[in-house]
Amino acid sequence: MKYYSSSFVYDGSPSSYFNLYVSEIGGDGNSENSGGGSFEVYNKKIYRRSVPFFYGSAVGDNMEYELSFTSPEDIDSRTSELIQKWLFSSRSYKKLMIVQPDMQDVYMNVILNDPQVVREGNLIRGYTCTAQCDSPFGGWKFPKTKTYTYTAEVIDNTVTFNNSSDDSGNYLYPQFVITMNNAGGNITITNQSDGDRVSSFTGLSPSEVLSVDNSLEQISSSTDLKRMSNFNKKFFRLIPGINTIRFQGNVSSITMAYQFVAKI
Repeated sequence: MKYYSSSFVYDGSPSSYFNLYVSEIGGDGNSENSGGGSFEVYNKKIYRRSVPFFYGSAVGDNMEYELSFTSPEDIDSRTSELIQKWLFSSRSYKKLMIVQPDMQDVYMNVILNDPQVVREGNLIRGYTCTAQCDSPFGGWKFPKTKTYTYTAEVIDNTVTFNNSSDDSGNYLYPQFVITMNNAGGNITITNQSDGDRVSSFTGLSPSEVLSVDNSLEQISSSTDLKRMSNFNKKFFRLIPGINTIRFQGNVSSITMAYQFVAKI
């Protein structure tokens, strides 16, 4: 992966503090990069059958790519120590954001590994490393939320949602915060685009706030009651593309939080 003369922000700190840029050291301007999200294809060849049986495909390993940092000025040894501590000391994923127009709403969770100091003679000019991402696709869009509010005692409302995540082969599992109205009662969420799949709760308390993590399959309530017995055990999911979602029940608001995969 090559970025040329690009400022960046890593772990919340801007590269301008050290006058450092993402760049290809000694490059000629040409590069070949992974498109992100490579797949492993599962076939099996059978004796006397010319065409193998196709069993499916799965997303491959997390993305890795070489990354270079350089400065237009010589880097003294003390500054180099500070830069290396900033970039290369973490053993957990940190946010890397490239400051360029086509990546302004995208970030990568990376561990910068195997650092090498680049010198010209005795002068430090930059660093190279391997960026190890937490996703096969490389990046993420920043999290977003949608909130739907209601005043009727019983609601029946249909909305559309476009799941434009670059992970087009899998479901997207959002998080819900559901606030019941003063009457309390039931809530049903139907994804009509997913074969009318229904997620529902019954017998909830007035003004109860329910938090549902559909990905981790976790449910918590402001009442501190265990609500799994009130649930039909079908966690909500979004198919790729347009989803038609129907909300029914005794609710005052529903907030849906989600995050799209970004193919780098």
